[in-house]
Amino acid sequence: MDTTRHIEVCALLRRAESAARDAVNGDHTAARTTLTLVTDARQRAEDTGPGACAHPSCSNELRYVGRGRRPLYCSPDCRTDVYQATQMAARALIKAPEKVTA
Repeated sequence: MDTTRHIEVCALLRRAESAARDAVNGDHTAARTTLTLVTDARQRAEDTGPGACAHPSCSNELRYVGRGRRPLYCSPDCRTDVYQATQMAARALIKAPEKVTA
């Protein structure tokens, strides 16, 4: 977590702590405020922001809608290019047996 996000999360948690004290003393609207602040703090702490595509020659940012695993590639084309490159590299490492001539 970067410093700015850490400061934001701490500020939200301080405000939530204050609202929780008010809720304990009987203020029912403070209970809702506490829940909202804690939820915001959790989401900010968990949000890693957009990343870059894992394709070496691509600089596109990734889009993540918040469901499932975070994507590694910006598009199916980038994913396919990287897969094909790794397969070609693997084939180059596996040498075909040399033919023996008698």
